[in-house]
Amino acid sequence: MVEYPEARRHVDEMFRRFGRKPTPSNYKQALFPEGSRLIPNPVGTAMGAMLELDGALVATFPGVPGEMRSMFEETLEPLVRERSEGAIVSRTLWFTGIGESALAEQVQDLLDASDPTVAPLAGQGKVRLRVTARARTPEEAGRKIDPVADAILTRLGEYYFGEDDETLESALGKLLTEKGATLALAESCTGGLLAKRLTDRAGSSAFLTEGLVTYSNEAKERLLGVPEALLVEHGAVSEPVAGAMAEGVRESAGTDYGLSVTGVAGPDGGTEEKPVGLVFVGVSDEEGTEVERLDLSAWRRSREAVRERSANRAFDLLRHRILGQNKT
Repeated sequence: MVEYPEARRHVDEMFRRFGRKPTPSNYKQALFPEGSRLIPNPVGTAMGAMLELDGALVATFPGVPGEMRSMFEETLEPLVRERSEGAIVSRTLWFTGIGESALAEQVQDLLDASDPTVAPLAGQGKVRLRVTARARTPEEAGRKIDPVADAILTRLGEYYFGEDDETLESALGKLLTEKGATLALAESCTGGLLAKRLTDRAGSSAFLTEGLVTYSNEAKERLLGVPEALLVEHGAVSEPVAGAMAEGVRESAGTDYGLSVTGVAGPDGGTEEKPVGLVFVGVSDEEGTEVERLDLSAWRRSREAVRERSANRAFDLLRHRILGQNKT
């Protein structure tokens, strides 16, 4: 391993931008095998490197996903394409509201195919099918993927919400923006997660007016107008309260839609009547209010999983409401 002056200067420059001074250990990031070609890192202190070794191209990147992804796309990916015989292209189709096994049953014949291949991958209430094809060019591979993707959507279109980098919140945001509709949020157990995920993407100000974290009963009464009698009779984690939260935030904010979440995220705090993982999500518009009960007890040991799955289901409930696919 040798120290590359270019990499050392990069460490100094990045620490200067951060308003800090590097320590001797930070300069280890300037050490690479002799003969390496350095890969620029515009946002982090650690550069990457590429090295030819016994006819193979070996590359190293920093482990931070955001840094690694952009560095790979700008440097290594073009080289891999140049050195590869043909092209391998993947397209990811995203689904929610259906389990991995149920989805796989409906496309089993496609899962058994070899080119294009179809692989199911699941996580946090969403399922994705990755369709991969090999051809001489990326365009030709894309044309091989098209009929397979069409066949999948013919069978599973009601659960589909986007492809590749699409997320539930970005799909919902597009729908609201296209409709010219506005949204307000009332969150309890998710603690602002819905608002965070919606505002992580630029352009959310076009549809999101406000989000309230009404964690206590007093906040639900004062900010959302949930009747005290309703809270006393049914408790904060209940269908009537979830509905009243969605209605209350929509009316107070003057928006087209109100979306609410209330539940027991755990890992403690549950009771026999209302165990950890019991969640209610509500959506309200001028046509009425709809509430869905979620049983997420299978993930009761993971507060994060309960919250993420609650947010996913809330986004999808509203998405279907906008598309006119829900029952009121």
